[in-house]
Amino acid sequence: MRKIVILIGTLLVLAACGPKEPVVTYKLWLDWPERQLPDFSKLGDPDLTGVKNNFDLIDIDETLNHYALLLETTLKVGKEEEYTFKASTDDGSRFYVDGVLLYDNDGAHGPITKVVSKTLSKGKHDLKMEYFDCDKGQSINFLYSTPTIGWRELNNTLLDKERKLTDKDDFVKPQIDEALARFNAWKGDDEVMAFPILTDLHTCGRFTYKHIGHAVTAANAFGADFMANLGDIGLNAYPATENKAYAKEILDNTRAQMDKYDGIWLYAPGNHDWDAGEGEFHSEEFLSETFQKPWQARAGENLHLTPGKTYGWYDVPGKGIRVIFLNSQGTGTQGGSYYLFDEPQMEWLQALLDNTPADIPVLVTAHYMPHPLGRWTTSNPTEETLNSNQRVMDILSAFSAKGTLIGLVTGDAHVNMYTKDNGVNYFISQGYGWVVPDLMLPGTYHAFFDYKDNLCIDVFAVKPSKREVHTFRIGAGGEAFDSVFSY
Repeated sequence: MRKIVILIGTLLVLAACGPKEPVVTYKLWLDWPERQLPDFSKLGDPDLTGVKNNFDLIDIDETLNHYALLLETTLKVGKEEEYTFKASTDDGSRFYVDGVLLYDNDGAHGPITKVVSKTLSKGKHDLKMEYFDCDKGQSINFLYSTPTIGWRELNNTLLDKERKLTDKDDFVKPQIDEALARFNAWKGDDEVMAFPILTDLHTCGRFTYKHIGHAVTAANAFGADFMANLGDIGLNAYPATENKAYAKEILDNTRAQMDKYDGIWLYAPGNHDWDAGEGEFHSEEFLSETFQKPWQARAGENLHLTPGKTYGWYDVPGKGIRVIFLNSQGTGTQGGSYYLFDEPQMEWLQALLDNTPADIPVLVTAHYMPHPLGRWTTSNPTEETLNSNQRVMDILSAFSAKGTLIGLVTGDAHVNMYTKDNGVNYFISQGYGWVVPDLMLPGTYHAFFDYKDNLCIDVFAVKPSKREVHTFRIGAGGEAFDSVFSY
């Protein structure tokens, strides 16, 4: 049976308080089979109704596919001026003001942005968006502005109330404690190296930064040696690409939560960590300054950062393990390419491994998985991507034949997967990413969950004395998503 996630608390707040700003009402019809918008007047009764903050898909069950959605609200205009509306949708949509069609973005397609303007007189005006989802991705991102109002969503009052509702995080400690019990039983009296993996927060709802703080709580409970941020914080997710203030808020909230940890973070950039804030946040230097260098003083000579780049290595104090973090984006999105391990970085990696003693265990981390395991959809990588992927796999295979390689750990794919190939352990952590069920290929594993009630963090633990690795899932999926392998 399909499950629809509804923000019940918001309904109660609305009934009690009656916010002054507009409330968006929505109607949703399941199983819309076509590749274009329906005639909503002929659809009959909807399968779901409710209220929302904005024209968006927040709190609509992300596992749904093939549906039609009608969003309506009334906007109160204080004085006559020109209103500009900006909407990006995947798939098709139409937008109306006072019954007049302002744009037509119909059809099955990826995110396409429309910008339209209309002078609105003082008083109330009806806004309506028609939307449908076909398959693969699904998104609605809607903002408006005037000469006197910066880009904003429809309902900041309701948004503030939702923010307070998300402060109820009583699910965190029980889920950490449950995984910690399994960890302690496995650990026994042996020495281990352990760290939480935080990855793909960009799909985890509006207040994703709170889960960074939850991961810090987990790190402290497990006595983690460090924390791993494997990217896709969401810096280039719309509207951060076109709204500097929105992008800056993501950055500030993210860093504030990361700063709660007394140890160090190791950061491997993701493809959603580039080009935010109208191009203001886009360089490797910026990402390193923001997410790597702040912990240099704590780590001292154990942390080695490559100047101007986002790759390096960390010798874990007291554990004798070397952790390498790579940039799987090459030069970011420059030239329209990503998922690349560029040649200068591979030359650096080769030289580093050549100079690493054979008895030092090495763990490599990155955002993107170069092994075919990471290509979990029917996407077709470019020849440049395939060549760079093969290059990093060849380097790791060669090192595993003469040195001690724990494996390669990544995020990105929004699934949990493991394989061993040519002497190399390849492990993907789902993290907070989600995937439409129709896109999952055979053999992939994904825990479906609501981020407001669940953590989704893998703790990666290494037991050097037995050359054993055990991952422990905190939250979504629980013990069923643990993995065990050796090196």
